[in-house]
Order: sequence, then C-alpha cells, then structure tokens
Amino acid sequence: MLRKNLRRALLTVLAPAFILSACDQAEQGRVLNYEKGTYLGQKDRALSDRDREDLRQRTLMQQGA
Repeated sequence: MLRKNLRRALLTVLAPAFILSACDQAEQGRVLNYEKGTYLGQKDRALSDRDREDLRQRTLMQQGA
C-alpha cells in the first residue's frame, strides 16, 4: 500500500516536471495559425550593397564565367 502511494506521488510530481521541461524557449512565440498563401514569419533584413556584390560574384563563379 505504501509503495503504491509512493509511486503515485512520484508520478504526480515527476510527470508534469518532465512535460514542462520539454517546452523549448526557442519555440515560444512562433506562428501557430497559418493563412494559406501568406508568410507570417519575421521580415527579412534588406541586403546591403556588399551582400549583393558577394552574391553576384558567387553567381558568376557558379556559371563558370
């Protein structure tokens, strides 16, 4: 009888602790409701002139030019 109560008490304490530990902080605040055809994520930052030039150079290298 005592073992059953002890098991039940441990399960009552450990189960919620285990479940709550699975909640990752990085997943908090993410989009859960989606709209078809609409991106609801964060806006991309604008590319700088340097970034654009780097991409142009990389594209030229991939073309073999």
